[in-house]
Amino acid sequence: MSCPVQPRAFSLTRHFLERRARRQLRDDVLDFILEFGDRARAAGMTHVTVLERDLPAAWRTSALARQARGWIVLLSDEERLVTCYRRGDASRFIRRKPKRRMSEAQVQRA
Repeated sequence: MSCPVQPRAFSLTRHFLERRARRQLRDDVLDFILEFGDRARAAGMTHVTVLERDLPAAWRTSALARQARGWIVLLSDEERLVTCYRRGDASRFIRRKPKRRMSEAQVQRA
């Protein structure tokens, strides 16, 4: 089963390209995440991860849905792909992040 829609064109940072290569995130899985992923704003970035319960029923048991499980893709405010990584508890991890990026004063106090 191939991804049914063409993803939007995103610009890529060099950091993203390096991380995607190192972590072996395939293009078709990335396209699936960007198309069907849930977006959450946290720590000054948009985090995109696939929540299987929110997928169309036909896609929930697909190989792409299985491979997308646990991936988190970060987007900047300019819709640039910044980085990607995997966590077993991806949606819970994102929910626990602060909603805003820390200021310089907060970083120095920490």
